[in-house]
This record gives sequence, C-alpha cells and structure tokens, in this order.
Amino acid sequence: MAKLNEQDFKKEMTAGELKNLYLIYGEEKYLVKKYTEALVKKAVGKNPSEFDYYKLSGDTPIEEIFDASEQIAMFSERKCVQVSDYDINALSESDYKELEGFCADISPTTVLVFTMPTLDTAGKKKKEGAKGKTRFSKFVSCVEKHGTVLELNPLGDVALEAQLIKWAEKNGASLHRANAGKIVTMVGTDMNALRLEIDKLSAYAQGEITAEIIDLLCVRNSETKVYYLSRYIMRNDFNGTYQELHTLFGQNERPEVILSGLSSAFIDMYRAKAAAESGVGLQQAAKDLKYGNREFALKNAAGNAAKYSAATLRKFLEAILETDIKMKSTRTNARILLETLVAKMLLIVKEGS
Repeated sequence: MAKLNEQDFKKEMTAGELKNLYLIYGEEKYLVKKYTEALVKKAVGKNPSEFDYYKLSGDTPIEEIFDASEQIAMFSERKCVQVSDYDINALSESDYKELEGFCADISPTTVLVFTMPTLDTAGKKKKEGAKGKTRFSKFVSCVEKHGTVLELNPLGDVALEAQLIKWAEKNGASLHRANAGKIVTMVGTDMNALRLEIDKLSAYAQGEITAEIIDLLCVRNSETKVYYLSRYIMRNDFNGTYQELHTLFGQNERPEVILSGLSSAFIDMYRAKAAAESGVGLQQAAKDLKYGNREFALKNAAGNAAKYSAATLRKFLEAILETDIKMKSTRTNARILLETLVAKMLLIVKEGS
C-alpha cells in the first residue's frame, strides 16, 4: 500500500485509518520506538488489555506470531500484535514464504506491527534472496504491498537542533539555537543520547542552558573528542592539544582509532576548503558529498580551516597518511607514532599561520 515518511505517517494515524500490517525500522532507534508506541496507542489505547495487545520478542516462533494475530479482539475494536527485532534474514526460505503469505491475508481486526527498536537491519550480513535482494528488503516490499512501511533515519543538524529546543522547553528550560548546535557537535546525532543530555542539562540549569553549562556537563563522544583534538592543533594550542591527547589515552582510546578520527577531521577541512575555493556553498557540498545528517561536521571544518591554504591542509593529510602506513607496516609503538604525528602537525600549523 505505501512507504511513508514521518509526516504522512502522522497524518495516517490522525485520520484513524489504520492498516493491518506495519513495518517500522531505520537507523534512528529513538524515532522507531517513539512511533511504534504511538501506533500501538492508536490501535488499542493507552492501557490495552492483555487479551488485545501482544508484545512479542524477536525469538518468538513464527507460528506463535500467526496464532496471536488470528485471535479475536476481546475488549477493543482491534487486536494489536507487536513483534520487536524479528530477524527476517535468519528465517528459512520456507518460513519466509509462509510469512509473506500470512501478511497478504491478515484478519481485518488485527494490527500486526513489526518494529526494529534495536536490530540493525542495514549493517548485518544478510542472506540473499531472488534477484540479489536480501530477505529483509523483500519483506519491505511485501509490507509496502499489503500495509505501511515507515523507515526512520537520522535527522539533519537543523532538525536536531529544533528538537533539542523543544525538549528543553518541555522541561521548563530554554536553549538558544547556537547552543543546541554545540550539543549536537559534542554528543553526536543519536537521539537517545541527546534526550538524556537535554534532561540532565535542563535539571541543572533551572532556566537557560548556557554554553558554560554545556561545557561543564555534556558528555562528549569519541568522535567529538578527536574533533576537539584537531581544533586545538589548528589553533596551535600546544597545552590544549597534548592535554586532549592524553585524556584520550587515559580513556583507553586506541591510537589507530584516534588517527582515523584525525584523518576524517582533516579530510573534512580539505573538502570545505576545496568547496570554498570552487565557489560551492557548504550546504551544496555536504549534499554532493553525501554527508547526510553530518552536515554540521563540514560546517565546523570550514571554520577550523578558514585561515589555512589548501597546500597546508595537504601537508596535514600527507603526515597522517605517512603515520598510518607506519602503524600498519612497522613494529614501532603506535602511541609514539601518534605523538610524533601531533608534534609534526603543530609544526605545520606554525609554518602555515
């Protein structure tokens, strides 16, 4: 019947014209959980009877799913069966065909919901089906034909910032757009993590969530920590650079992982510089380079690289490449190689300033 976006899915639920079959999945697990709960509430109410609402796990035998879906609703207009994290790709060919057949003829009083609040449907190895399709992708097509599919992927930075501001307001706090962007930069784009941070910051602030409060309380992810390391380097801040580096070591971050993060940060800077010199706007560059919800990374990189030439940025990348080769081809201690690289990069900054 349809593969909907968020807005159309909301309209469908508001209209009350529920389908008998749903699949809710995607990378943004916070939204998967949110819309699954909203759908169940719409189908059988806020406090459904245990006779009318079945919540089944991913290891439920397929026959039990069928049995639950075929039972008659007792105290509600509909019966709702929610199946969480069901690994479609792990099904045998015969079980999958049986599932497809069942989905084509679900009881008109049943709402069967397959939801993936934790299962990674994109990153795991999957069994191949006909014409090279994975079982899961075939199942998506099946649900599209007989019901509704909702795929929920990470929001862009602008939408995330707006969401943080709304959460803060609901908590009785206020948050300026610039500080919302600061939180996204520090914490990342995972909405579960962002919601926890906003709740914590709101409780502490008891009013406006300021940049100082964010710096004091926000938990930075590994990517953000390496970003701060690159920023200290670009500012030629010797003490800040080595303090951040030793903090990463103290938190048992592997040198190889830190090097990979530095590589990404400086590639972002070089791309931002190339876009600027070509007269291409950052928004268009982010779209062309498929940054998706990481558009903010390119914007931050542009600021860090603004006063340096493309030639200087190439020197950074050459030094990173040289270190990467040494880490992979020699027995030299990886931490020593990384510390040496950071020293070289500080020299490059000094020369290029």
